[in-house]
Amino acid sequence: MNEIGVGIIGAGPSRSSWAAKAHIPALRALPGYGLRAVATSRRASADAAAAAYGVDAFTDPRALIDHPGVDLVVVAVKVPQHHDLVAQALAAGKMVYSEWPLGVNVAEATHLAELADAAGVRTVIGLQARFAPAVRRLRELVAEGYLGRVLATTLIGSAVGWDAVTDRRHAYLFDVTNGVTTLSVSTAHALDALTYVLGDIDRVTATLAVGRREVLIAEENTTVPVTAPDQVAVTATLGSGALASVFYRGGRSRAGGLRWEINGTSGDLLLTSASADGNIQSTELTLAGGDGTATQVSPLAVPARQDTDLAAVPAGPAANVAALYAALAEDLTKGTHEVPDFTHALRMHRLITDIEAAAHW
Repeated sequence: MNEIGVGIIGAGPSRSSWAAKAHIPALRALPGYGLRAVATSRRASADAAAAAYGVDAFTDPRALIDHPGVDLVVVAVKVPQHHDLVAQALAAGKMVYSEWPLGVNVAEATHLAELADAAGVRTVIGLQARFAPAVRRLRELVAEGYLGRVLATTLIGSAVGWDAVTDRRHAYLFDVTNGVTTLSVSTAHALDALTYVLGDIDRVTATLAVGRREVLIAEENTTVPVTAPDQVAVTATLGSGALASVFYRGGRSRAGGLRWEINGTSGDLLLTSASADGNIQSTELTLAGGDGTATQVSPLAVPARQDTDLAAVPAGPAANVAALYAALAEDLTKGTHEVPDFTHALRMHRLITDIEAAAHW
């Protein structure tokens, strides 16, 4: 394919739109892609998107899916809408990039993975933390033996979307039935990075809790009950025999957004967030380490992105998304399968289901 035509469902031009913050800048930076169409839920936002991006804009997502110039359909809307839209795109024979989670539960994810397999088209799941340069360097160091034998790992993070105050647009995050929780989003992204670096999880136990029983809707000055767990503690044994402890809290901590420590027989590695945001897939990361006779960790260099187009993408949410798009283009050119797809998404959904089944709450 000379150029991959992209259509994004959920690409309103608002600054709060994930597609506007991440997908649009990523696609504009990459020469192998062309944005052909967008779809939003309202005519006014569709017209604004058409003016902002210079592409066809629809209020009916089916029109975008059927657009002859669209090869890859990106589904970047609320998770409860994923199943229907992804299924329609697969039925149309289009490649599909779905934001994570793939569905509200493992049943929806299973069905979509089966549909994708039957359709025989390329799929992408938005688990992009593995494309962060610091995470890639972490994986390299572990593989090179910097730590010796890995003994244990501890990861603590802040899921900033589940704070004490929200807006009406994001209130659905606090209802567990919508499948968008501190566990299924922030913790899952972290677990995907952890297993990418250290290998698969063998056994898992967990404790979940609803710490804040209600959330304030800021513009309405009203509260709604919280049913989604916002305190997540996971303990696991990795396939290597190393132990893992992962804790995510809803909201922010003055102590920092993310701290991921890996300990081995001859070294230690530390990955931290430069901000209060503990979402490993989108926050800026700093790497430190110490081995041999070192008594403390020191900053470690993280190689810059080698692709000049990726190097031009501004830091922030678009950077790792752009790297995922670049990897997809390379997969399509070389016939490889480096990008996480719906089969991988189903494995992650099953891990989340295992955690829920093992949890005390």
